[in-house]
Order: sequence, then structure tokens, then C-alpha cells
Amino acid sequence: MKVLHLPAETGTGHNMRALAVAAKVRTLFPEAQQHAYLGSKSALFTPMFEALGVHVHTASDQQDHANTSQLTRHFDWTSYVTGYLNRTFISGDRMLAAVALIGSVRPDVVVSDYNVAACLAAEISGVPYVLVTERYDFTLGQIDNATLLEAGFELDDPEEVNAIRTSLTTLFGWVTRRARAVLTDKPSVPALDRGTPVFDAIAAGNGHVVGPIVRDECAADPAPRAEIDARFGLQGTDYAIVGFGGTTMFTENKERLLGHYLTAFEKLRVDHPTARLVVIGRQTFTEERDGVVFVDYVADWHSLVKHAKVILSPPGWLSVTELAVMDAPVAYVLSGRDEYHEREAMTRLDHLGYTTATEPDAETLLTILRTAFDEPENFRARAAEASRAIAPTGNGAEAAAKLIGQVVAETSAFREPAEVL
Repeated sequence: MKVLHLPAETGTGHNMRALAVAAKVRTLFPEAQQHAYLGSKSALFTPMFEALGVHVHTASDQQDHANTSQLTRHFDWTSYVTGYLNRTFISGDRMLAAVALIGSVRPDVVVSDYNVAACLAAEISGVPYVLVTERYDFTLGQIDNATLLEAGFELDDPEEVNAIRTSLTTLFGWVTRRARAVLTDKPSVPALDRGTPVFDAIAAGNGHVVGPIVRDECAADPAPRAEIDARFGLQGTDYAIVGFGGTTMFTENKERLLGHYLTAFEKLRVDHPTARLVVIGRQTFTEERDGVVFVDYVADWHSLVKHAKVILSPPGWLSVTELAVMDAPVAYVLSGRDEYHEREAMTRLDHLGYTTATEPDAETLLTILRTAFDEPENFRARAAEASRAIAPTGNGAEAAAKLIGQVVAETSAFREPAEVL
């Protein structure tokens, strides 16, 4: 069996899910040959995939989507489709590159993590594909025009935006129907998802809610606190973790949120003078602050998380699933209402019962931090109850690997034998 993993190139979460699936494919099908194409943080992820025996192909034109604004305030076909989607999810250039790679690797199955260009390439190449997705539709399909206006976008022609939305949902519906299997790690909320392509796929039996697609490390016992203290300089303290990385529509949101985090932390230290703050920001930091530990990215963060007093995280779904599996005391923070791509996730997390804050100021963040430090049992209990809806039982990565193997077996059974000359 030969598997080609083609995760979307816009975020580390897509790579992490592909890595988790690849690890389980290796365990369940040790004879399998695996390839992966990485377009995001390849220097970080290449050795992680290669440690699993996966052959890695990397993009030549990588872009860090965490530190570059993706949109303008003017929302129309040119800014959104031409300026954003055409260089990310539905790029013709990336589709043709995937066609070329499929022709070179000749896989039995393509596994696409929310990479629509990869799905199209597989279909064109006559190779079955499995779609792994944390979204039930393209983001715009679950965000209406009123929400865009409320977030501060300018819509000169609402009907043009409606046409974009309809076209994207039509495309995503086709992609889900043509997939041999659609796998999601996101539990459905019918009030939010009814009528979406993935909800329809689940109803039709082609879609599967497999649970968190995460690495085994997330459920493992943490490293001793002393190791974490030595690594991050946290000896003798209670510490909070805050994150503000991930794909960013407007970098000013990220910069503003960092300022609010630092202000809130300084006020927290009035009552908790030994507290520490670990800031994970997907960027290189040059400043220094008393009591603050700045880090770019922590791939093996589960031990750091499990010893933390509280985690304030952006609602990127890979982080959500990992934190749910780790039973972490977490609250979710969205840096701005115009970070439209995560509005649906925030609504879902609110439905599930988490503490959430959209475009918070320093006082709002301080309230969350104080609650976590002053009422830790209540704060942890609320997060744990919400997490059970996301991570009730089982290993989603293992379920995904089994379904991938099933797809290969089924397509092989129907494949005509080669002609004997």
C-alpha cells in the first residue's frame, strides 16, 4: 500500500493531523510506503515525518500564514477569491503540482487534509482520495454577510459575496461526494451544521466523525515538572500559557492581543507575584519581560500544557482536539471579529460550554486568568465537561488509518488485473 499525504499548506494543524495519521498507518500497515508533501513549517516537520519512515516532499514557495495578513477590509471576488483562495486552498498552480507529484509517486490513495486542490488533483489522476477535514463547509459557507459586516468588512456587492459562498459550497459538496471517505475530528452541532456538505456526507454514510486525530503523546503521562521547569525556566511557579499564532487574517489583531496578554499578566501578578506567563506566538521574539517566557513554537507541548494552571488558546481545531485529549484547563480566545475563518469554531466551542472571548481587552483576559488562578477546580471542571464532547473515547488517528486501509482494499478489489502479454 502506498499513501500520499497532502495536507493543506496554510497551517501547522494540517501537518500535525497528517503526522498523527501517518504514525497510525505505520503501526497498522507496517509494509505501507508513505509520502507527504509539506508546504508549512517544513523545516520543523520534515524530521518528524522522516522519523516515521515517510518520504517528504517540500514546497519551494513556502509562506508563513501566521505572520502575514491574508485579507483586506474590502471583501469581494478579487480580494477573497483571487487574492486569498487562489493562492491557498483552490490554487490551480497547487493542483497541477499535486497532479505531477501523484504521477511521480503513483499512490494507491491520496489523503487530503482540507486540501481541495489535492482532492481535485487526485480525481483528475484517477486515484481514490480520503478527505480529512475539520470544517463542515468552506468557512464562508457558515458565515453570513451580516457577520462579515459586523466584523468590519466592506461589502460593496452583497450578491457577489453570496455568489462566492454558493460556488464554494457547491465545490466542497462535490469534493465530499467524490471522496471515498470523509473523516472529521469535529463533533457536529446540528444547529450550526445542518445542510453542510460534511453533515450530508455523515447522513449518507460516507462521512465519519472519528474523534481527535492527534498524536499518542497527547494522552501520555507528562514529563516530570522538573524537566519542564529546567527547559522553560519555570521553577517554583504557577504558570499560564497563552497562544496567538496560527493562520492570521490581519496581523494587527495578533499584535494587539499580545499587548493585552502582557497587560493582563502584569495585573495578575499583583495578587500572584510568583506567576509566570509562557507566550507561544509562531514568531521570533526580541523583547524581554519579567516573568514572561517567549517561545516561537512548541511541537511537543503536551507536558508543558499538563503542568499549566491555565491555557488561553486560539480556536485552531488541531489545538482544540489536542487540548481536549489532554483534559487541559483551557479557555479560547479569538484575536478579532474579522478573523472570520475561526468565527464558526468559536460559536461551536461556546455551544459546547467552554469559556470563550472574542476580541477581548486586557480586563477580559485578566478576568479569565484570575478565575483560573483563584478558582482552579471550578475552571478546570468547566473545561473538562466541554472537552468530553470533543474527546469522548477512542483514537481518531487510528480510526482514520483503518478507514484509509479499507479504501485501498476496496479499490484494489475492483481494480482490473493487468493484462498478461
